[in-house]
Amino acid sequence: MRSSSIPVVLAALLVGLLVFPAILPAGDAPAMRAENLGDTKLFTQPLLLAVANLDQRIRTTTDTLGRARLTHQRALVLEQLTRTILSQGGRGFAARLPADALQRLRDSVLRARRSADSTAEMSAILRLNSAILDQSFTELLTTVARDWIRFAPAGDFNRAFSRFAHRTAFNQVPFGRAVQRLQAAGSTTLSSAEQGLIDAYRDYSQRAEVYDAVAQSLFGFVKGAATSNRLLNWLGISALIGAIDAQPWVIDINAKMMPGSQYSIGQFISVGQLVAAAVFFLALIGVGLILLPILPRLLRRALPQRARSAQQAPSESERFLRLLKQSFLGPLRVLLVLIAIAQTTRILFLRESDERMMEVLGSLYVVLIVWALLRLIDNFVMLYSSELLRRHPTLRGELVNFSSSVTRFLVIVIALLYLLQRFGFDIRALLASLGIGGLAVAFAAKETIANIFGCISIIVDDMFQQGDWIVTPNGEGTVIDVGLRSTKIRTFDNAVIFLPNAYVASTDVRNWSRRKLGRRIKLTLGLEYGSDMQQVKKTVDDIRAMLIAHGDIADSSTDTTKYTKQQLGKISDAMDGYGIKRTLLVYLDALGDSSIEILIYCFSKTVDWQGWLEVKQDVIFRCCAIVKANGLSIAFPSQTLYLREDGGKTAENRN
Repeated sequence: MRSSSIPVVLAALLVGLLVFPAILPAGDAPAMRAENLGDTKLFTQPLLLAVANLDQRIRTTTDTLGRARLTHQRALVLEQLTRTILSQGGRGFAARLPADALQRLRDSVLRARRSADSTAEMSAILRLNSAILDQSFTELLTTVARDWIRFAPAGDFNRAFSRFAHRTAFNQVPFGRAVQRLQAAGSTTLSSAEQGLIDAYRDYSQRAEVYDAVAQSLFGFVKGAATSNRLLNWLGISALIGAIDAQPWVIDINAKMMPGSQYSIGQFISVGQLVAAAVFFLALIGVGLILLPILPRLLRRALPQRARSAQQAPSESERFLRLLKQSFLGPLRVLLVLIAIAQTTRILFLRESDERMMEVLGSLYVVLIVWALLRLIDNFVMLYSSELLRRHPTLRGELVNFSSSVTRFLVIVIALLYLLQRFGFDIRALLASLGIGGLAVAFAAKETIANIFGCISIIVDDMFQQGDWIVTPNGEGTVIDVGLRSTKIRTFDNAVIFLPNAYVASTDVRNWSRRKLGRRIKLTLGLEYGSDMQQVKKTVDDIRAMLIAHGDIADSSTDTTKYTKQQLGKISDAMDGYGIKRTLLVYLDALGDSSIEILIYCFSKTVDWQGWLEVKQDVIFRCCAIVKANGLSIAFPSQTLYLREDGGKTAENRN
């Protein structure tokens, strides 16, 4: 698989992972409607009622699996509640009593205290603290939502939550003990005041529990986004939003866009947010799509002499810079576009924690990393392989390609496992299932596995290398590459043959390129019958002497050290192992049908085809000249026909 197609495959997988949760059975999704959450009516906001109801069900459930399921549903409800709080500005989640109603609650506490009725006093105190708790909770939500819109730093959120915790600090222990005593006495003996105390305590406890859970969820989310807040503050996004929204005409437009008006778009998006998002998006898009591509051109124009020298003879640093550019420039441009989309989405939609777009963008960052790593591996092989092979002659190109293929495969597998875990799949269960289905996978992929082991066998046995001229029963040509699955051969008529590695590793392969010294020249020189045998013998000796003195013909005196180097110590008595041939034979070989045949058997020093043809041609010319110099002639194929003069009459007379 080509590395350029890997991001497309991973992106398609991401889409499938995102669609998968949408087709889950309805029973796996949390119930979000208030009418399905029980009889508790302490909250008018459905999501708060959902949290309260789930808390009750968790406390009463003894089944471990059921408790884990309800806890997961509660976490989903809290995430949706966090998004709703931020999108609605923190309004409408708790009743906020006016000042006179709050004063009446304080007066009821004083009246109960003066009457020395402890039960009535505790009930009044609980009702007063419930109202204070609602007010503090509403102030917390509106403060956090306001700071969220203006991208306040983390310290502002810490102060808001600390103030909420301080204002809601209330010792419930005495009230809880009093309620326990009343409940232990039995409901039949309780007075209306005592029952009111129990109801007030239950109301306050549940409010405090739900509000605390919501505050913790909200605090965890905004604290996790503190880095983004700090970045947007540093870039002046919050100041830009505040300056634009402070304009009188913008205030009027924002008022019409508020939720509940006829112009509402469902969530508060101010004019300042729109302008800031547009500016930020265009700035990053301009950097990613315009500035980065033209930056290398500007540098080449500014330094033309250095650019030309870098192209002709690049140094190590220039080659490294070229590697970084070719590997990371494309992913960096896409990264800037994704950051522009992500930050624009955060500015406009208040960075909702469960936003599908944010999940896709977060996962696409992983795809970009994989893409960059695959490009880095390919470009490293392209830019440095020739240098590595030059510095290390024993290093094989197939081994480099095999290592890069395995590395690419591991990168893709690790990325896929990470993405599966990110989208909620149990990786340990998946890996364990591979053991169960391993047999089926082995049968299904036996050909692929056989080809992989065939590739390893070819490399380990050193059957051939890239550029070798080989002959197999199904093809002949030059080896292009040895891949994980197949060996690619370029035939001499410029076609490509793909042979499975398992087949190549198990068949006969003739490697014509395993010759360091000596390519055979074998020919028969025919002389005419009737030639003087002394001249024939002299011709044989002259041809032998010519070949020994020939500078391009190998013989026993040819130096082989530059061909064997240090490897000669391994096979000192068998030069055939290194493809070295120096045999030189010139003899009167046979008396043929029409000529006296001289065998000429020798090896050229060069193994190159064109060089071998030139040497062979020169040898033939010299042999012809020697024959002519000795007064002999080269015979041509001939046949002598003898005719009888009697025409067959003698045979007829005999009959």
